[in-house]
Amino acid sequence: MRHQGNRKIKIKKSKLIATLKENKKNHIKEYEKALALYKEEAIKQLTKLTADAQEGKTNLHLNLVEPVNNAENYDKVIEMFEWEVEKTVELEQNEFREYVQDETDFAMQAKFANMSYTKY
Repeated sequence: MRHQGNRKIKIKKSKLIATLKENKKNHIKEYEKALALYKEEAIKQLTKLTADAQEGKTNLHLNLVEPVNNAENYDKVIEMFEWEVEKTVELEQNEFREYVQDETDFAMQAKFANMSYTKY
């Protein structure tokens, strides 16, 4: 199996855009779930910190990872392909992995941050 090859494929632009929109939709679902759990955890920690502060404890801090919403990045990629005038587009192996398999840097960063709460 080639991992770092330069294989190129042509795909239908409409199918690529539909896949990108589905990836965005899944990302938003993951983000919203993580955000709800983040809020619950924040309230839980703040309640405990308030009680600790009232008892005179001084080493107080929140231990939270903020969920990441990258919907805007998906929109930028989608818009780029919507501007494409051809009905097919050519993707290299790394582009296929990023756009179709949703393995962009921003998607992976968001999944990692959001996993703190959703435990995928």
